[in-house]
Amino acid sequence: MQMWVHRARALCQIQALTRPPKCPCLLFSLFSYSDTSQRKTKVAPLQETRMRDRFTLYAKGGDGGNGSTSVRRSRHDRHGRPDGGNGGRGGDVILECSTAVWDFSALRHHVNAGRGAHGASKNMIGTRGEDKVVQVPLGTVIHLVKGEIPSSIENRTSTDLDPWELPGTLATDHLEIDQQFAAKNMRMAEAVQSIRTAGDLTSCTELAVEKSESMKQASEAESEGSEQIRYNVAELTEQGQRMIVAHGGEGGLGNVCYPSILKTKPTKHGKDDACNLEGSNDDQSSLRVGLPGSEAVLVVELKSIADVGLVGMPNAGKSTLLGAISRAKPTVGHYAFTTLRPNLGNLNFEDLSITVADIPGLIKGAHQNRGLGHAFLRHIERTKVLAYVVDLAAALDGRKGIPPWEQLKDLVLELEYHQEGLSDRPSLIVANKIDEAGAEDVYKELEKRVQGVPIYPVCAVLEEGVPELKAGLRMLVNGGNKSNKLSMENINVD
Repeated sequence: MQMWVHRARALCQIQALTRPPKCPCLLFSLFSYSDTSQRKTKVAPLQETRMRDRFTLYAKGGDGGNGSTSVRRSRHDRHGRPDGGNGGRGGDVILECSTAVWDFSALRHHVNAGRGAHGASKNMIGTRGEDKVVQVPLGTVIHLVKGEIPSSIENRTSTDLDPWELPGTLATDHLEIDQQFAAKNMRMAEAVQSIRTAGDLTSCTELAVEKSESMKQASEAESEGSEQIRYNVAELTEQGQRMIVAHGGEGGLGNVCYPSILKTKPTKHGKDDACNLEGSNDDQSSLRVGLPGSEAVLVVELKSIADVGLVGMPNAGKSTLLGAISRAKPTVGHYAFTTLRPNLGNLNFEDLSITVADIPGLIKGAHQNRGLGHAFLRHIERTKVLAYVVDLAAALDGRKGIPPWEQLKDLVLELEYHQEGLSDRPSLIVANKIDEAGAEDVYKELEKRVQGVPIYPVCAVLEEGVPELKAGLRMLVNGGNKSNKLSMENINVD
């Protein structure tokens, strides 16, 4: 009987599927399947080459470990002796300058260092928290939003370090608060030594007060730093250079440092001593707890370290020129704003190597956030030489372009809008696309209108005039003809 019931149920289900549904969309959903929602859309090529040269970083130092409260007893000492060790110090957040990275695309917004281990019995000190080392590119500038000013680390060999010592020496001459913290740590160490010898309970109370005062001063320093941004507090410009941006908290004290909190041998005034010990439990617990690590909010900004900066209008041939004078292979296209991030290339000689930076195109009104704006002009603030790349064929054959002398005027104005005096450095002009028909006449007119700056006619595609341009760049980088500076007085637009 049960077999016939199962067969009837299966027959009903088959009839329900063969019967046309009232809603046609239901039948479509039953027999159709698509995995388009699970597929990841391919990123556009222009988005893949986007550079992150400005980043907000939230750093938190590791908290200090708690001190241990332990008693060692033996048959010869039934009252016991304190043997609880101190807590370990929290780790630091360190920014390290490295040539292995070139932008901030690999960074995370929140960086936390490791916490120090707790103390243990037998007077064992907790291990120090693990440092969090974040690699940043050469030319990184740090702006401080909240927290203490970063301090540098002096590189030392491992043989010079004590096992419980920090891996480096902090430069504490940046803030008066850092000096106060160092002085308080020295006084704390002296007080701990006096406790070990005398076992004075009042010294423990003083330590708790000093500890609370240091925490208050740290919070006050953070509140003051959050009110306004401090620009250019530190720079990382050398390989292996390190900066501590968030310090780890100090570890708590074990009961070895304050043996009077334990039950000791009763004296003549045993009752009074017991009352005092019970009243000081709060101070003792505050000593045992490790200090929290410092917090900092930073804005890191990249300013590329290059010797020569290529500046020009969009589609002037800067990327093609960079590929002609170096081994770099930047993206080249027949449309404006092909370069969305700065490209770097090396111009190598037998006794000299010159770094050339290709800056994305500037247009008139870039200071008003037109085009790509001034977002990438910070990369030429460190350059020694400026190379203005102009398009000789921009206004030929009825094209709606700008003549090269007007291009130079707009470029100089935009550089001065970004930073006053940015264009006041040795310069030269690269007259690109000299192979176009009618470009020779435009080049001669350019020589008449612009004075005091050398002009090099170049065809970047065919690499014509490139050896002469390389020699001119080498001469300017080595310090020759420092008076070759382009200014508005040297350009005749009328």
